[in-house]
Amino acid sequence: MQLNRLKFSMQLALIFVLSISDVFAQSLPPIPILKPWEFGQAPASSTNKTIDVDEKQQQLSSYFKKSATLLNNIAFFDANELRTAVNDTVYVGDVPDDTLVITGTYFNNGPVLVFNDGVLIMESATATILGDIYVFQDGKLSVNNSTLNMPQQYFYQRGIIVANQGDVFINNSTLDFSGLSHSLTVVHDGSFVMNNVNNIGFTTAGGYNHAQIAIDSTNLAGEFIMQDNASFQFSNCNTLLLWHQFPASAVINYSFPANGTVANYQFNNLVPGVSGINYNVTVSNCTDVMWSLMPVNGSDVTISNSTLRVIGAWFTNGDSAAVSGLVNNSNYASFTAPLNDRVLQLNNCSVQTWSLYVFDSSYIDVTGCIIGELGTLNRSRADAQNILCDGSGGYYWSSDTTLGIVFNSTILGSLRSERNSILLFAYGSVSGSASAVGNSLLVVTQTTVPQDPIPYNGGTVWFSYLNQPSGLFVDTIVTLNGSAWIDSGPDGAPYDFDSYILSYSAVSNPNSWIPMGISSANEVHNGFLGDWNTNGLVPGGYNLRVQTISNFGDTIEAIRQVTLLPSIVGLNEDIFQDWILSQVNGQPYFISGSDFKGDCLMEIYDVNGSVLASEKVLVNDSRQQLRFDYNLNTSGVYLINIKNGKHSKTFKWVKE
Repeated sequence: MQLNRLKFSMQLALIFVLSISDVFAQSLPPIPILKPWEFGQAPASSTNKTIDVDEKQQQLSSYFKKSATLLNNIAFFDANELRTAVNDTVYVGDVPDDTLVITGTYFNNGPVLVFNDGVLIMESATATILGDIYVFQDGKLSVNNSTLNMPQQYFYQRGIIVANQGDVFINNSTLDFSGLSHSLTVVHDGSFVMNNVNNIGFTTAGGYNHAQIAIDSTNLAGEFIMQDNASFQFSNCNTLLLWHQFPASAVINYSFPANGTVANYQFNNLVPGVSGINYNVTVSNCTDVMWSLMPVNGSDVTISNSTLRVIGAWFTNGDSAAVSGLVNNSNYASFTAPLNDRVLQLNNCSVQTWSLYVFDSSYIDVTGCIIGELGTLNRSRADAQNILCDGSGGYYWSSDTTLGIVFNSTILGSLRSERNSILLFAYGSVSGSASAVGNSLLVVTQTTVPQDPIPYNGGTVWFSYLNQPSGLFVDTIVTLNGSAWIDSGPDGAPYDFDSYILSYSAVSNPNSWIPMGISSANEVHNGFLGDWNTNGLVPGGYNLRVQTISNFGDTIEAIRQVTLLPSIVGLNEDIFQDWILSQVNGQPYFISGSDFKGDCLMEIYDVNGSVLASEKVLVNDSRQQLRFDYNLNTSGVYLINIKNGKHSKTFKWVKE
């Protein structure tokens, strides 16, 4: 298959796009978390009171209703939640000295925003929030002796975002994210403090600007991306993955301590061999600690005598790079990463996982790699061909307004498009889930998946697939099954299904497509697509194609190559009584007959038309007997075709 068979002419103008600042975009984390923004000060109300829970849920906030400018500036406010923000969002801080205290059982079908000088207190509560929690400006959130449930349908659906001078303190409590990965983002001068917390789910966190994150005593800390001037403190934590981001200014020559139990560890610009970074991290009495790197293009990094859980390479500032030869679970005596945009030298190191993250307008072309995760952000693009993404670093994803094209590759984990991105996956396999969230578009063509890809929110999935047909003989009617559909999530989306059409071409003339009939206006989910009439066709190779057409006239095609066999209409074992197939004591098979002699071509097929063996054989002139070694020990029905320049015969053999 060639990539140019894929006719992909999407109307990008129809996809809703959030514009973002180029300056801030460069500092966005390589994870599908919501992106915080710089806020203006909100106009203060003259009212000063504390509102109870019921009133908070029911009120229509005049502050957010009238302040359209501020609402538009909350770019981290997910577009899907924005649709229901008026009725289902709890606002704490739309009046001066606003305080909301939650005790007992509490439920909110939407996000929570704490801003201005608002204070939200959960004390001895069991709170369920079907949305994200945003704490920004001078907002405060305190969770004490409580259970905070943030249920998720899919990983990274929920998160906590702390911005400006916002503060979050969680003490003696449980955080339940349905046992799935979730996000934590702390930016500007925000702080996040957690003490004695049971975490049900895996936290992917980032600390940026002058953020402060301090965690003491938790069963599952998670992974933390460290950059800018942020400060991190971890004590008595279990399962801690530390991402050391090395910016373009970094010059590193360092050896990490052993993984596992770490009594004391500190990493900052004062450590010998470390320069060009401004963050600070301290670790004390933590278990299951893992070391990871995020080297940015332009950095100069040498790591020696270390066991690295992940290296996640960043591509930023309009970078353009070809990536190949990165392989998970590798041991390197002396290895210079094949990346010409940076220096990354590994001496006596092991790397469990390689991952790739693409930012702003950067572009990468990935071939021949075994990686753990690949993600695109901002307006970047990643093309990948002949790769294996084993999921050991996460999943394969696109976000923001990016474009991803993946061809002839295998994903052992999950595949997902997010926010307003477009992700095309063709002629490969996905072992985990495939989905489109936000307002994204996921196109999957001629790819095996364990179940139909799922559109969530305002996402769209476009799926085309032709199953392997059976009974592939000339002068018959071949049934074609598969899928041809375009579905959107519950919030709806511009793209919809219009029709599909079937056609075929000979492998010898691949661009001459012959329609099998008229187009169909009915979606098909793993069912009957149509019939292929093979009467009058000659045996040989053919391309079968289903074209799925959108309501805008865009077309995605799925192509499968098949072999059409000679007709066996009325064929049975009695027709060729002069042919004898024999095997004695496990020796090679012999076919004896009277129709052929000399050099012949013998081919063995299964009932689906797949060629199991093809070899030149010599028919003995005296006994007119040929010998072949192919193992047919498996029970089933086989077709054996023998031909020379003058004759061709096919006979069926049932192996019991």
